[in-house]
Amino acid sequence: MLSPDGLMLGPLSLSWPTLSLLAGLLTWSAVARFPGSGPALGVALVVARVWAAGPGLSAERPLLDNLLDVLDLRRGDWAWGPGLVAGALWLGWPRRPVPAGSARAAALSLLVALLPQALRPVPAQALTVSLPSLAAVSAGGASPAAPVPQPTVLNFWATWCGPCRAELPLLDSAARSGAAVTLINVGEPQNRVQDFLRGEGLALPSRVGGDALAAQLGVRAFPTTVVIGPGGWVLARHLGPLSAAQLRRLLRQTEPPRSTP
Repeated sequence: MLSPDGLMLGPLSLSWPTLSLLAGLLTWSAVARFPGSGPALGVALVVARVWAAGPGLSAERPLLDNLLDVLDLRRGDWAWGPGLVAGALWLGWPRRPVPAGSARAAALSLLVALLPQALRPVPAQALTVSLPSLAAVSAGGASPAAPVPQPTVLNFWATWCGPCRAELPLLDSAARSGAAVTLINVGEPQNRVQDFLRGEGLALPSRVGGDALAAQLGVRAFPTTVVIGPGGWVLARHLGPLSAAQLRRLLRQTEPPRSTP
């Protein structure tokens, strides 16, 4: 099943960026038969990954979290511009001729990598939603239904979802710093969500009863993060756990434009 966030194959969910990555990798592996094609691909992948995750790496975070932001391919995103430039530079450096056929292989790989985006259902963005009133629960208790604030970063999750649990400390830390993060639990009773938050020592409350909102936004797998701007506009969305750097970039979209003097 196709969704705004990716391809759903039973319990397996592949985001559109992941599908594009796989399509590009398979094409490059099939057509790039010249010497150095493998190392060039490795350089491009490493630079694209580290460039994207780098801004979120911090000595204040556990070392394992920093490593997972880079190594866990389900987390975060990729900086393909710097990665592709690095791969191209490696092919021609130092003073060696660019292999014949490398430009054709790169162009074909890029073209195939873009094909999954043509399958992406509309609307994935350019969509407005009316955020409902939902009850909230926290480790300390429950609150009656109140409107979901906007702008905000909505994170749809469930207690049984491993990747959801893995990214909750990151979201909790951001919320403690005043970031506009709203958890939306889907399909679970209040007492189960409250017991989970208490057991994990999380301060961030979660809205419950988000089934209708998830359906309205086309959320079909967890975790899914959706950025809601002023007026209910959907500004961005991501399927899968977030890296610290990606969360920062999503949160910046909720901030008002900076005025110039």
